[in-house]
Amino acid sequence: MEKKKITKTQIVSWVGTLLMVASLVFLARRLFLEQADSDFYLMDLFTTGVVIGLVIVAIFEGIGILLAALNFRALVRNVSGVLVKLPLGLVVYTISNLYKYIPGGVMYVVGRNRLALETEELSHPKVALSTVLEGIIIAFAAITIIVFTVFDHAMDYIRQLELPRAFAILLIVIVVLAGSAAFSFRHKIKEGLTKLFDHMRVLSIPVLIKRFGFGLIIMVLWASTFLATLLVLGQPLEPSQMATVIGLFLLSWLVGFLTPGAPSGIGIREIVMLMFMGGILYEEILLAAMLMHRIVAASGDIAAYGVAVGYGYLTKKEAV
Repeated sequence: MEKKKITKTQIVSWVGTLLMVASLVFLARRLFLEQADSDFYLMDLFTTGVVIGLVIVAIFEGIGILLAALNFRALVRNVSGVLVKLPLGLVVYTISNLYKYIPGGVMYVVGRNRLALETEELSHPKVALSTVLEGIIIAFAAITIIVFTVFDHAMDYIRQLELPRAFAILLIVIVVLAGSAAFSFRHKIKEGLTKLFDHMRVLSIPVLIKRFGFGLIIMVLWASTFLATLLVLGQPLEPSQMATVIGLFLLSWLVGFLTPGAPSGIGIREIVMLMFMGGILYEEILLAAMLMHRIVAASGDIAAYGVAVGYGYLTKKEAV
């Protein structure tokens, strides 16, 4: 019986998953110590008003996912010249979005290939290219917001920060992992970038600007849901601090997004938020907000899928 070879992709995925687990353990320990050393309890935050507020935040999370689905459908049309049916585009995008929670970080990409299977003249490479372009666009949108909101704050904080050993080790592991992955796949990355730039010639500058603008709106909306979660849980913030929170949230998302193997950046994002937001927010509320926002975001993802399925059912019923 022939033994299966372990690929570099599997190794990177496993390491990323281990890093995610280590981060979650660290966060659980931090939350436990916070509970033990103070009179603060998570359940004390959950009044009727807070629950209603979090439900509203979840609704906006779902709206953000649906907007992202519309943006991706438009991007597919820009790349391929093929217009995907709206119900199909919404359903495939929203269900694929749920796959991001599966370790490995690739299932949500594979799930989108259903568009090519069910849409005549649309090829798998065009769908894959649209997915890559979407990732690049939203990453640059996030970086743009970060630069304008928290660059100076982050640089000052890093210069003054005396990193605890756990934080320092985690950052080193992330940098080494990302660098190793880039080096291991350098030839494929070079080949992929060459093909990408060749394919991007079909996109005009106005189209790219439009998709980038849409990406900015989606990123601001998504980061604002975390800000809203903080406010609902009772965190007082000045207007200038709100912009900083939005930028720091996107910075933490970007680190999680670029960490291979961690599903939806789970654990990685929270560690970075705790590092940079701990000095400007009440730590107990920040910890609660990080946990609650994950739940709220997942609820929004599920709600968006439900809306997409419902819209598809109504559209099909009307057609009959």
